[in-house]
Amino acid sequence: MAKQRVRVVAEGLGLRYFLTLTLDPSKLTELQNAKQAVTYLRECFNKFRVYLKRLYGENPSYICVLEFTQKGLPHLHILFDRYISQQWISSAWDTLGGGRIVFIKQVAVAKIAHYLSKYLTKELLLSAPKGTRRITTARSIKLFPKVDSGIAWELLKESIWSLYATARMTNF
Repeated sequence: MAKQRVRVVAEGLGLRYFLTLTLDPSKLTELQNAKQAVTYLRECFNKFRVYLKRLYGENPSYICVLEFTQKGLPHLHILFDRYISQQWISSAWDTLGGGRIVFIKQVAVAKIAHYLSKYLTKELLLSAPKGTRRITTARSIKLFPKVDSGIAWELLKESIWSLYATARMTNF
């Protein structure tokens, strides 16, 4: 089910370019734990998105997955809607504090849907340090759309306590 949903979202938005952004371990020497490293990685990625907006004049669509190496270093796998030259990415990412090693290639959505859908499982979503998001998306993408519960809220003009007291008195 999740695999099919990711495939539909990815195809509908034209997400066909797979990018990996890693961190240079030498830039993480002062960070003491995985959560600080993730925060640093996210700050670099947020700046990177600003660079992309300046380059293209609009925000690109993406789905971004946080992953950890065996040594515990965080890195990002991102599915983008457009090709960005590897040389430009490497230069920009290094300037922003990430590192020079980056990877981008065009992929078939059917193959990448399986990869992304495994990250939508509860077990893998919970494997990131507490308080960090495993998956982020551009604002234009809704992986988990809100469902209408059918519940309607009504604003009461009197205190809930007075309503409670009235209800108790009528039940006696």
